[in-house]
Amino acid sequence: MTKAELKKVLVIEKLVAGHIKVAEAAELLHLSTRQVLRLKKTYITEGAEGFAHKNRGRKPAHTISDDVKKMVAELYRTKYDSSNNCHFFRIAGGT
Repeated sequence: MTKAELKKVLVIEKLVAGHIKVAEAAELLHLSTRQVLRLKKTYITEGAEGFAHKNRGRKPAHTISDDVKKMVAELYRTKYDSSNNCHFFRIAGGT
C-alpha cells in the first residue's frame, strides 16, 4: 500500500469512528466532501483494500508482446541496421 493510500485509510478510519467530520477529512486529504463520502462508502463496503488501484499487478491490454519486441529488435540489428531510429519507427509501422 502506498503512503497516499495509507493516509486515506487512516483518515477515513477516523471519519467512520466519528473522531472527525467529513469537512475535516476533506481538508486533510485535499479532496472535496463528495470524494470523501465516496471513499467512506468504499471503505465500509470493501475495507482498506478498496483504496488500492484495481489494475495493480496487471499488464495493460495494449502491451506489445515479448515475441514482437524480439522480432523488431532482430530486424533493427540485421535488416535495417543502416537506418536511424526515426526511419526505423516508420518502417516498423509507427505513425
